[in-house]
Amino acid sequence: MYSFVRYLLSVTDMLVHARDIMTDNNRLTTMYQVCLLHSRTDRSLRMIISRHLEQFNITMMEWLLMEVVSGGPREGMTMSGVAAALDVTLPQVTALTASLTKVKLLKQKVSRRDRRSRHLVCTPVGQQLLHDVEADVNTAMTDWVADIPRPQLGAYMETIRILANRKPHQA
Repeated sequence: MYSFVRYLLSVTDMLVHARDIMTDNNRLTTMYQVCLLHSRTDRSLRMIISRHLEQFNITMMEWLLMEVVSGGPREGMTMSGVAAALDVTLPQVTALTASLTKVKLLKQKVSRRDRRSRHLVCTPVGQQLLHDVEADVNTAMTDWVADIPRPQLGAYMETIRILANRKPHQA
């Protein structure tokens, strides 16, 4: 699973170098406050999404894995490619894939170039599930952030996009 610790380290690194982050009351925000706010936001986001995924009988990691595979090349993705995209270990992808292939949401195809290599692809049932999940989760998230001004939400999204792609410095 995408490492919360790696993300938090990226945020921490950024904030250590940006000492002028202010709150609404024009007070300096401490690292404790940033970490607490991030943790609370992450927990709320996960709770909202998990509740909506329950009705589809999939977990958040299964959903994320299916989305990665669905958005990948037409011939499918290798398990190592999926692991890299999700920033998780290969054994985690193997376990998730086993449960998703068992319920016929994913299938493994043998590579034509290398018979030892397997590629993951979404089944038509899996694609339909993703479509239904996306509609449901999108509605829930839109409702959750409805009171946040679009420019502010856009700036937040751009910030997390940058930080998600930044590797933390080694201490």
